[in-house]
Amino acid sequence: MFKRTIFFSIICFATLCLSSAPALGNLFHFNVNLLDMTFDGTRFDATLYYYSEFALTRDVAPVETVDLDPWRGGLGLGGLSLWMDLDNITSDTATAIGQFTITDIDGDTITGDLTGNWERIGYYPYFSGGMSDIQWTSDDGFFDGNFGSDDSSMPLDLVSGPPWDGTIIELTTGHTLWFTYPWTGKYARKVGGSFEGVVTPTPTAVILGILGLGVVGYKLRKYA
Repeated sequence: MFKRTIFFSIICFATLCLSSAPALGNLFHFNVNLLDMTFDGTRFDATLYYYSEFALTRDVAPVETVDLDPWRGGLGLGGLSLWMDLDNITSDTATAIGQFTITDIDGDTITGDLTGNWERIGYYPYFSGGMSDIQWTSDDGFFDGNFGSDDSSMPLDLVSGPPWDGTIIELTTGHTLWFTYPWTGKYARKVGGSFEGVVTPTPTAVILGILGLGVVGYKLRKYA
């Protein structure tokens, strides 16, 4: 009887661990066009341009999209910024690490680390890489924009809390300037390109579930 009680207790524990592991699908994604960019020889910076169009979409129910377009409310109300330190720069490739920040109109932020590689494809620079340690800092739990599919406010009370991981779908400058030299003169500030990324849960909860099953196996052998 004692062994049976232990057995069912362990099964319940493992089931609980697995049920706490969310599906590793997208939590939300974002995209922006028309970046305002500079490069000083080692550091690349990009922010929203006045005519940029930024959208953040929640991919778990309730699915919603919130826009944060500077031309609707001015550049001072929310925005996106990113920076990267470039290294190992050749005529066609470069490595980079950096960070990004998305700020809604009342100051809540989504921040994360960037790492990957720049590559010249055809005539244009493209970045491929990932996002990590993505954090959501908010005093009300809502991402507030100035337009949206439902309204201009979207809850980010997601099934899996931060930190999150992410993948960069596209990051490009949209022009032919490479990173061999600093952008100066009439090229000191360029507008163009796009930035798109998806955010997913970290696999921590899944690992806990696997550990729970490991405990089951160990206990079954012990009490067999």
